[in-house]
Amino acid sequence: MKSSTHSQDQGTIKSKSLMDLLSKKVELKKELIVLKKSHQNKEKQEELVESIAKIEKFLSKHRIQK
Repeated sequence: MKSSTHSQDQGTIKSKSLMDLLSKKVELKKELIVLKKSHQNKEKQEELVESIAKIEKFLSKHRIQK
């Protein structure tokens, strides 16, 4: 029986999946930095910021398995 305090959004992340997520986050941040420096494509910048925030939120809700 599941506890009512646990959300379906919670779980455990294995190290390979964690590294994949962190790599994706780094690539998104690099792309965002390039766009900000060149003052281009504000819509794409907003999309990147939202994607990075989603990854951070996902990581904050999950435990990391070592």
